[in-house]
Amino acid sequence: MEPQITHKRHYASVILPVKYGGEISYILPAIFQAGVGSRVRVDLAGKVYPGVISRIMDQEEVPAFTPDGKEIHYKSILDVEPLPPILPTELRLWESVALYYLCSVGEVFKAAYPALQVKQEAVEPRKSVEHFLQEAAKWDAGVNDVIKLSGVQQKAYESIKGSFAHALGKPVLLRGVTGSGKTEIYITLAQESLRRGQNVLYLVPEIAISKQLQSRLKKVFGERLLTFHSKQTAAEKARIHRILQYNAAHPQEAAESATVVLGTRSSLFLPFGNLGLVIVDEEHDSSYKQTEPAPRYHAKDTAIMLSQIHKAQILLGSATPSFESEYNCISGKFALVELKEKYHGAAVPQVEIIDTIQAYKTRQMAGNFSQKLINEIRRTVEGGGQVLVFRNRRSYSPIVECQECGDIPKCPHCNVHLSYHKYNNTLRCHYCDYVARFTGVCRNCGTATFKYRGAGTEKLEEELAALLPDISIARYDADIASSKRAEEQTLRDFQDGKIQVLVGTQMISKGFDFERLKLVAVMQADTILGVQDFRADEKALQLLSQLMGRTGRRGEQGKVLIQTSQKDHPVLARLKEHNVPGDSSLPPLTAHLLRERQEYLFAPFVRMVKIVVKHRDIGKLDELCGAVTEKLSGRKELQYKELTGPFAPVIDKVRGEFVKCFYVKFARNAGLARNKALLQECIGEIKGNQAIVLDVDPL
Repeated sequence: MEPQITHKRHYASVILPVKYGGEISYILPAIFQAGVGSRVRVDLAGKVYPGVISRIMDQEEVPAFTPDGKEIHYKSILDVEPLPPILPTELRLWESVALYYLCSVGEVFKAAYPALQVKQEAVEPRKSVEHFLQEAAKWDAGVNDVIKLSGVQQKAYESIKGSFAHALGKPVLLRGVTGSGKTEIYITLAQESLRRGQNVLYLVPEIAISKQLQSRLKKVFGERLLTFHSKQTAAEKARIHRILQYNAAHPQEAAESATVVLGTRSSLFLPFGNLGLVIVDEEHDSSYKQTEPAPRYHAKDTAIMLSQIHKAQILLGSATPSFESEYNCISGKFALVELKEKYHGAAVPQVEIIDTIQAYKTRQMAGNFSQKLINEIRRTVEGGGQVLVFRNRRSYSPIVECQECGDIPKCPHCNVHLSYHKYNNTLRCHYCDYVARFTGVCRNCGTATFKYRGAGTEKLEEELAALLPDISIARYDADIASSKRAEEQTLRDFQDGKIQVLVGTQMISKGFDFERLKLVAVMQADTILGVQDFRADEKALQLLSQLMGRTGRRGEQGKVLIQTSQKDHPVLARLKEHNVPGDSSLPPLTAHLLRERQEYLFAPFVRMVKIVVKHRDIGKLDELCGAVTEKLSGRKELQYKELTGPFAPVIDKVRGEFVKCFYVKFARNAGLARNKALLQECIGEIKGNQAIVLDVDPL
């Protein structure tokens, strides 16, 4: 009698794109050829989800019964997707991000491969991987080596290389004044990685920056340059995924297929293999932080995780580094390299403060512009230069007010006033995108006596056109950028000198290099300086310093005029002195603000977690806040230095939900990871915790 053959049943732990911290296991049918990283389809609560196998288990490794003794009936995997598997390095990054930012691995998976992305992977790109390989092979390091470093740049470059060699795994911070030529150093390092057959990730905070930088990098790297961001077409995203997946699967061909990926924060989750260098440009920028939805990660810190997983070199660059990075240099976690001279040897821009209070008293204001600023704009343009007028608020007017009854239209979903956009005659909420047609008639008293309060970029453009009718003026903000064609045309015309004055928002303050730009005007600087936030002065200093760096880039001294009613504000005082390091390693204002942070227990001297509680019912919101206070105060093993809250944020109702917040401050020590895990556990025990959000390292 022949012996009976038995087939041992196998099970798979599957990551699903849902908010669930536990492990979800399925039977892995013998007919499927699958392993760790395989893409599958499974049934969860009657709905089919895409998933990724994270672990294969024998029958003995899965529980047969629930803790209360009920038998567990496992479902089978429905199908194995004919898609490239998720790489082990990708899985490790997902797990690291989930652990640090207190979310589920499934939420990281959803961010890395959203539902749309899964569909995009089936798209057939116009250019095949084979076409890329043929074109990439033509790249010649010698032919394309067009970058010539100055003596100062060469010294900084050699210091970076030395830090990479002697402090393996330690991030290097390049603190270089705006216009010092950090990009040339980045390109030189990227060229070296390609010669070694290693991929490069070059992070920028904004899509707009990547567009101008792309043309510059294309001249050096040709087809080896891949640009990845949210506005790319489905076909292009699919092409980039396939190229990187091919690279990972064929490391022996790396010398001819290594790439430079220029991307925004989402590019961190691309399927990299053989990653040799990560560059984080403008590392201080708040756009690197994702606030909604989970994972609420910061691209800089995630880039450090990615580099450690790949054992890659990582370089952070900024003219105004974040205080966290400055602190990490002081504590020895980062290596610091400085670049203190502009590339073309230009002097630091001249900074002049215009006191609008005095200007109004002496009748030296025309609308929102001082006469001094108008004269300076005209003088600059007549001299062949260009002008950037900065206002950190788009729209025509942030507020419209009825003169009869005082009614100010508010968003029905958010506790915020509606902004008036004249170009399409709408009232718009910039928090939830609610839009209403502006009739000009008050809904409260029926009169048509509205007055515009304040000025956004649209109104400033209109005022300038009336004041300087012979000068070419244009606007660059989110309204213009909503049209790809209009956005690109505006930037191209300003680059070519067809536009003489550009009125713009924060989008134009970083990363751009305009040769003819001689004057930057900052309008209503009080809205930058008066923010209620412990990072307010840091952010103001960074923004104003970045704006200073846009001018005087070709050997000539530029000029910055700042209109404000707070002429004696310490940030402005230090800005006039340029806040550059003296004999000590830190700029004076930076050192002063860091001392304040230490005294009042704020980051970077503590690790902070923001607890955000939201609910449509204000009574239920208060109940949840009470539960949070009780739970965290009663958990003795949870060790924190300070718990503050609940407090209402400046905008305390968004998208129909009321909002309250807490700050939990932890010591930066070996117990941090355990304390964060305990915090997550405490919140998980609260009934209705789906309305509670944990934001690690909030901005």
